[in-house]
Amino acid sequence: MTSRHHDEIDRARRGGQTGAKRGGGAAAAPTAYAAGGEAVDGITRPVDQARAALPADLLGDDEIIIMWLKPSPLYIILASLGSLVLIAAITLLLAYLATISLPNAAWSDGDAFLFGATVALIRLGWQAAEWWSQTYVLTDRRIIAVYGVLRRAYFHAPLQQIQHIAVIQTIRERVFGLGTLAFATAGSDRYDAAWLSLAGPFGVYKQVNRTIDRYVRR
Repeated sequence: MTSRHHDEIDRARRGGQTGAKRGGGAAAAPTAYAAGGEAVDGITRPVDQARAALPADLLGDDEIIIMWLKPSPLYIILASLGSLVLIAAITLLLAYLATISLPNAAWSDGDAFLFGATVALIRLGWQAAEWWSQTYVLTDRRIIAVYGVLRRAYFHAPLQQIQHIAVIQTIRERVFGLGTLAFATAGSDRYDAAWLSLAGPFGVYKQVNRTIDRYVRR
């Protein structure tokens, strides 16, 4: 997991809620897919799309995909919110300076708003690309997290090494019913990976625990 994701988890832990390893409340069922199109928690979409998002040799031929997730599309807005506020403030300042006839000003208020809109669209476009690049997968053997637009990062850990799972919600995520799952493995003093801004995070949390119970603790 990149340092940026560690920073997001640290901020979330300071400002949100953390679920214990074996707890969690009820929520809508997560998007889940099983090998060969089998139903998992009532979801019947085929697994081909999940496998296509991962390197061809990452999963075993007989490895069952229990769950395939991406961040909520709201992640694009929520993760960009701080930058968008800053862009708006700079835009208003430039427009104000233009209206009071700043000496030698080379822009009008219209130019300022066009500049702000362009920068905001670029920021949102980059965040959308980052959203698109992220894939989270739970199989009968491991958890997987894929990040990165230009530089791809792949994290995977066997289920038996998962020592702690936390549900973390920032204030913004709680407003929209989202949450982040953070995973710590054996021998680690920090969270090693995170599934960011998921819809129905406690439902996902319960599914991960059920999978560990079924395939590891049986």
